[in-house]
Amino acid sequence: MFRRTAIVACLLGTVGAGTTETVRDPSACAGTCARPIAYSLDPRFRGDERVLIREAMSVWELGTGGRVCFAPGGRDLVIEKLERSDELQPWDPEEWPHHVALTKSGRIWIVAPRVEDRGEYRALIVHELGHHLGIGHIEDTADTYMHSTINDTPAELSIHPRLPPRDARAYCEVHGCTCQL
Repeated sequence: MFRRTAIVACLLGTVGAGTTETVRDPSACAGTCARPIAYSLDPRFRGDERVLIREAMSVWELGTGGRVCFAPGGRDLVIEKLERSDELQPWDPEEWPHHVALTKSGRIWIVAPRVEDRGEYRALIVHELGHHLGIGHIEDTADTYMHSTINDTPAELSIHPRLPPRDARAYCEVHGCTCQL
């Protein structure tokens, strides 16, 4: 009898814990951050750059309905500041002259002096965080951070940061968003 009661209690305990049904759009329901991305920032980032990086992280946290979350003090993601584009050459031997940033293997390199506008800087970080989250370039809409060039990011996103629906759906395509009940 105790065993049967324990089994029923375990089954009932899972009801309401969430659903395994995936949704395409994270705004359809609230989500949960299963595992924070523990990050560290290069100490060479200035205070204002750190604020913009944190704002970019917040764009992903809010735009995915809480499914993405970042926590300082770890090595899941290391964001480094570079002074010159040629410092990207070891990680991208052929295309480095064309980049202002690069994401690979849990690292994001930002060539800070090449981006002067605050909104563009934040947009660049949102874009690179998207790559870290497994999202590729998106060219089927104008309203995205994930264009192949930063110049194609709509000015509206630089002024009023928010995660566009297409970028949020791309996150769900990669990660299979589920709902928190």
